[in-house]
Amino acid sequence: MKDIEIYIREPVLKRVLGWIKGVLGPLEELPVDKSQKGVRMYRAQEQQPPIPIVVQTGIEGGPYVGIWFDSDKTPWESDVECAREAFAAFGLPVQCDPGPEYDNQDDFFRIDEAGEQIVRLKDGLLGVK
Repeated sequence: MKDIEIYIREPVLKRVLGWIKGVLGPLEELPVDKSQKGVRMYRAQEQQPPIPIVVQTGIEGGPYVGIWFDSDKTPWESDVECAREAFAAFGLPVQCDPGPEYDNQDDFFRIDEAGEQIVRLKDGLLGVK
């Protein structure tokens, strides 16, 4: 199963959820264990089958929001395609897995105002090149 996961430098959850709703339609919020700080779970009901979505704020204690679409039935063919669409919507840095041709787990696709590039994360941390 191919899922989609991106990290966007957008600390405002309301904006992130607005973008997701604009792409996938209304979201149903699902219950989450309170011990999972910053984690929210949703389901895009208008999609068939419904798409489970996990949104986590404050990734690594910083300004990144992680978005995981746990489905192979999203509008995107790849994480990179989703990242490009998110960057077009927000104009803020977005990072994701660059694809199967990159086998180092610290290699990430990054799109920001400087363009697109593959970066090797320093100490495995998002936003640190």
